[in-house]
Formats: sequence, structure tokens, C-alpha cells
Amino acid sequence: MLAALLLILASGAFATTDRQPTGPKPEVAETAEVQLAKALGQWANQHLAQPSGVIPTYTFALKDKRLAIPACNRFVIDPKQLIQEQHSPASVAVDAACPEANWQRKIRGRLKKEPRAGSLPAKRKTPAIAVLQPVKPITKGQLIEKGAVHTTWLPPHRAPQNGITQLDNANYYAARNLRVGQTLVTSDVAVGQPVVVIVQAIPARSQITPNMVAMRQRAVGVPKDAYRTFEGLEMLAANRLLHPGDILRKRDLTKAKLVKRGQRVSVESVGAYFRIASELVALQDGFLGDQIELRNPGSDRQVTAIVTGAGKARSL
Repeated sequence: MLAALLLILASGAFATTDRQPTGPKPEVAETAEVQLAKALGQWANQHLAQPSGVIPTYTFALKDKRLAIPACNRFVIDPKQLIQEQHSPASVAVDAACPEANWQRKIRGRLKKEPRAGSLPAKRKTPAIAVLQPVKPITKGQLIEKGAVHTTWLPPHRAPQNGITQLDNANYYAARNLRVGQTLVTSDVAVGQPVVVIVQAIPARSQITPNMVAMRQRAVGVPKDAYRTFEGLEMLAANRLLHPGDILRKRDLTKAKLVKRGQRVSVESVGAYFRIASELVALQDGFLGDQIELRNPGSDRQVTAIVTGAGKARSL
């Protein structure tokens, strides 16, 4: 009898142990760390997105036990709105608070090097920078025409910091010889400036006339004493042989002999109420501003006048 009783009790015990609970499993509550991580992620998506719409992924340091993250119904990120909207900085430090627990800490986050799948356009997996490259060789001093360069996209680590992204409407010239495929930088180009250029050979001691010079654009090899206007050139003469294509310089010119001995000179006499012009013969050579003697061919009277231009003088 005793053995039978023990067998019955053992069978009941085994039946109780093997019985499995029925019904839905209870939901596991999220930890405070997980809730805070979600709040930080939502804040980063709203405030640190790139202009192109790419949403960055940040990893926030929440494993430090010193943070003592409390259970909270709602975490508030950057409660004082101290961080202005930025475009995916490499790192960020933001305040996180739980008002109901009177808790606030500064949390640091770092941008993940690898973006999330699907966050970038399929055509370009990494950001690129636009630069200009020649499509044909350009010699030093040559005007860079619109069809001579094209836009190329380079990754940031290959694009120079002083690279040229576009050329505006100004006339740009090559500051050095440029090869095909070379990435242009600011030191490779120069802006053209107007200078006076010799268009025909000018012998030494020859007076400068309008048909000898012209205004041109130059950007390379422009001397500091280059002439940039025609004003006053008719009063000057070349002090050496000047060649076509050269930039006219102040060192190349000297005062021109505006009046030569024996030349007929137009002399002007000006008073308070009169102005008389007469033609006299120069008795000596004269440069601009020189006082020279002249003779009236009709009366043989001599007068003194100041040279004011080519074949012109003003009586004293």
C-alpha cells in the first residue's frame, strides 16, 4: 500500500512540473538607457540633418554609470535650445534632462563614419566637391575660354582647399602652363587688367602718336610702371627702340621735343579781355614747359613763350 501511495504522489509532481503557461507573453519594459538613446536619435535627425536631406547616424556615450540615468516618462533634449541647427558635425555635446526626476546631464555623441544604408543617393556614395580642370593645354598668359575647362567632382580628400569651383564673367588668364586634367587652384589663374601695348615699332627719340599704341588686356608679366591710360602720351617720346607686343612702361619714355628750331609754332597770347593766336618761328628746340625764343617773320620781333604741346606755345 505504501509503495502505491508513493507512486501516485510522484506522478502528480511530474505532471505539475511539465505543465506550460498559456496566454500572451508579458511585454518587457524598455530600460531608461534605451529610452534616452531614442530621444537623442530623434533630436539628431531633426537638428543635424544635411542640406541634401541625408540623415546622419550618431553614437551617444550612455554606458557611463556616473550618468545615473533615471526612469523617465519623457526625456527632453537640449531644453534651453543652446545648439543651433548644424550640418552633421563630427561630434556634438548636448544637454539631456528628465524634469520629473530633476536630472540633467551633458551627453556627447560622435558621427558614425559609415552612413546608414539608403541615406545617400545611389549615384554617389560619398560627398564630392566640384573643381575645374582643363580639357586642352593652356599656355601661360593665354585667355581661359569657357570651352577650355570643365567641371569635375572629386572626393574631399583629393580636392585642394584653394581649388577653383567656377569662373565668373571676368577675363581670366593662365598664370602658368596648364595641362589637361590638372585641378585648377587660385594661383593658376590671374585676372586681366587693361594696359597700353605697343602695336608698331617705335624708334628711339620718336614722339608717341595714337597709331603706335593700343589698349589691351594682360594678366601675366605686367610691370608696376606699366601705362594704363593714353593721357599725356603725346608729350612723350621713346628713349630706346620699342617692339610691338611689349607693354609700354614709364621707364621706356622721356620728354618729347615738342618744338624744333626753325619750326613754325602756333603761339597763343591770352589776356583778361583778349585772346590772340599767331604763327611764329622757333629759334631753339623746346620740351614741354620750356621757355623758348621765337621770331615774328613779318616784323622780325622776338618773343618768349612756354612750350605747351607739339608745335604749340603760350606767350609770357
